[in-house]
Amino acid sequence: MPPENLDQEVARLRAQVQRLEREVDTLRRTDTGTGGSGSRATVSDADVGSTVLASVVMQGQVASVGKDRIVVRDAESGATFNLFVTNTTRISANGRRVSPQQLSEGTPVQAAFNYIADGDTYATQIQAYPGRQR
Repeated sequence: MPPENLDQEVARLRAQVQRLEREVDTLRRTDTGTGGSGSRATVSDADVGSTVLASVVMQGQVASVGKDRIVVRDAESGATFNLFVTNTTRISANGRRVSPQQLSEGTPVQAAFNYIADGDTYATQIQAYPGRQR
């Protein structure tokens, strides 16, 4: 695609994102829904804040472990990510499922997680790598 077409596409996508953001803001303020049939949904029913914005896979190491979370330090940026762990999160080491508490600080991991519209991050899968801890 020629550069001028890329610029046009980027401009079109930015305009579309801005329009969608305005729609979400309007729905949050007015407590209304859209559509032609059925009952009116409230914002709490639709819960816009639980929308998955991005699914992320990163390499890093365990910074800390809590009862319902694992903090992972990104190998590239050094940023930490507070990942909530649920009963659907798959955590494994050496090919076996393990509990979050079995991962010690410094363990190298690959973490897959969903970034939610409300700002929370929920781990979907964490794979510990064998080898030395850093």
